[in-house]
Amino acid sequence: MTAMLDKEKLFTELGNEKARETASHIGFLRSLRQLSEAGVPQTVLAARVGVSQPAISDMLRRARLNAPDVRPGTHGGTPYEIAARYAAGELDRETMIRELVEWEYEPPPEPNPLADIDTYKPPRRGGFNNQVGRAFDDKFLTDEEYNAVLDGLAGRSA
Repeated sequence: MTAMLDKEKLFTELGNEKARETASHIGFLRSLRQLSEAGVPQTVLAARVGVSQPAISDMLRRARLNAPDVRPGTHGGTPYEIAARYAAGELDRETMIRELVEWEYEPPPEPNPLADIDTYKPPRRGGFNNQVGRAFDDKFLTDEEYNAVLDGLAGRSA
């Protein structure tokens, strides 16, 4: 007799595992970056991790962008990481919302005063949309949680 699979439970577990993998990878990149900044040669890091030196170089490039040091008083180096750690079950909802509301986000770029000239400005890496919006898109936050963060930010600026 075959056991019936609880698909909803499996989908929930899938999301939790994705969040754990993301949070773990950010932590891995952070440790790699910190070792490199402490003077460990890339060839030594490559041997310890079991990859090529060019792969380590690529990982360090990504680490400088996506794995900054954990900010004091928070559970992550970026709001995206905080949301991933929440979705992985490492933080409670109240802590996650408080940390995302208290975060100092980069302001959005100034609008182009010349509307008929197309000047593309990439999104700011530390901006709300690139951090919390991306966490929402990656299903680390529900609609309700995302709205709670927005409400908290609106209350903070009022």
